Amino acid sequence: MLALPQFSSRASSGLLASKATNEQTVMSSQEIILNHDLWRKGAGGAPAGLVGQADSSAYVGLDLDLAQFTESAFFGSSFTGTTFHQARWVACTFTDCVFSGCGFGDISISDCTFVNCVFEYTEFERSTLIGSCLMQCSLNEVSFDQGRWSEVKLLECTGTRIKAVGLRGERIDFMGSNFEQLEFEDTILNSAM
Repeated sequence: MLALPQFSSRASSGLLASKATNEQTVMSSQEIILNHDLWRKGAGGAPAGLVGQADSSAYVGLDLDLAQFTESAFFGSSFTGTTFHQARWVACTFTDCVFSGCGFGDISISDCTFVNCVFEYTEFERSTLIGSCLMQCSLNEVSFDQGRWSEVKLLECTGTRIKAVGLRGERIDFMGSNFEQLEFEDTILNSAM
């Protein structure tokens, strides 16, 4: 009888794959992410669940819809033309990362920190951001249509052409940020409803 690989999560070392020989090997964050892309495209692989991982890779054209990232750190990672629809990120840190031409539709981001990151030509439709902070980030040609924010900080951020239709948010802090060409329509932030 053939034993299939099984996946379990560990907070300190990410996902482990058990081989038929009962050896255990730690999969790198890059392997887990690339396997998720294969799974989404029907070419094998497995759903991604990064837990306690570190990453600094470059990714282009991946389908990371439904990917789960928890307590993981990304340093200098770049994502180009990648989708993260219905993904869930919890307590992750992103430093010096680039997100270019990415789709974040229906993503849930909770308690995450982004430092000196670049978001360009990126869409966050129907996204949920809770308890997260963007510090010294650059946002250019970014849209937040129908998003829901709570306790979000954009500190010392810059950007051009930030759009939002129907964005709602409470306890939002833009301290030290400077955005040009804001295009907000039917958007309510920090209201006393």
